[in-house]
Amino acid sequence: MSAPLSVLQKAERLQAEARRLNEGEKGEEEARRISERISVLHNQLMSLQRRQRIARSLMAQPAAGDIDLSGLDTGLAAFTRHCEGGGLPPNLAFTRASTAVQKVADRIAQDSQEAWRQWTQAQLAALQMARQAMLSLQDQARAKALHQDLIKTARADVDATVITLFANAHAELAELLETAPPPPEGLQTLLDRLASGTALLLSDITDEEIALLRRVDLDADLEVRRRRT
Repeated sequence: MSAPLSVLQKAERLQAEARRLNEGEKGEEEARRISERISVLHNQLMSLQRRQRIARSLMAQPAAGDIDLSGLDTGLAAFTRHCEGGGLPPNLAFTRASTAVQKVADRIAQDSQEAWRQWTQAQLAALQMARQAMLSLQDQARAKALHQDLIKTARADVDATVITLFANAHAELAELLETAPPPPEGLQTLLDRLASGTALLLSDITDEEIALLRRVDLDADLEVRRRRT
């Protein structure tokens, strides 16, 4: 971002140039025009800088995908030439520069949100949640709370704060689950079936599977209702 900001600094110096080249009311009007357009471009560049920081923060996480941060130099090339040429950029130059900055900022924001969605889903899927049943009651409660927080955070708009919150909670939960012994054979498959969203009949669950759920104290987490006819 240093290059775009340096271009902006050059443009700000044009305000003094406008006053020097034009005396009186016309010079003041030209300086005011430059100042107003610079203010708009400055705010857009600050917003873009924030979105780039968010994208870099996300890409720094383990197993996170890449996000394309390029495209701004090309969009500001014409504006840079106007600034370095010593003249006063016309409104069209500012408009095109603003459009270029906004386009790149919007793309990075959209790509970051999609990368955030994919990364959080992969991180959640990698958790060995079947081990939760093998923890002590106190640790089970903590693991459940952490998992709920992770699901909630994953649905939020990505920013530096939520990335840190998710990463910290995920690390704590993964470490907690790692302390538990491996779950009984078949428990993870059964839990995946129950969590699939597809309604199961009691006849779809074997007596052995019900006994398995009772053995790891998960029977109280299930609800059985009679189907309406």
